[in-house]
Amino acid sequence: MNAMSDAGLRRETSLALHAAIADRLAGHPEILDRARARIEAWLATNVGSAPLLLEWREILRRSEEEIRRFLAEPSERADWLRKASPFAGELPPRWRERILIDVRKRFESAQ
Repeated sequence: MNAMSDAGLRRETSLALHAAIADRLAGHPEILDRARARIEAWLATNVGSAPLLLEWREILRRSEEEIRRFLAEPSERADWLRKASPFAGELPPRWRERILIDVRKRFESAQ
């Protein structure tokens, strides 16, 4: 896989994982509580990523529906923010693994 296709795979994987988190939010509001707490903890210790974290803080102040839409948004801005996602670890390991396999298969068949 070349650098361009590797970057595309990472982008598609991140988007698919965050879309799954967006779906999961409906029945699990505690996910948002944990994401908000992570952002605050990271802001207290990680000055270097402050612009990303401050933007996440603003997004996490929105309604659940707006957050869900943002997580599954395929925009460059959303891609950029997903690189410092406060939602890491929020999917059950089996779901995450299934998503990784599915995205890789789709991505490779499109190449």
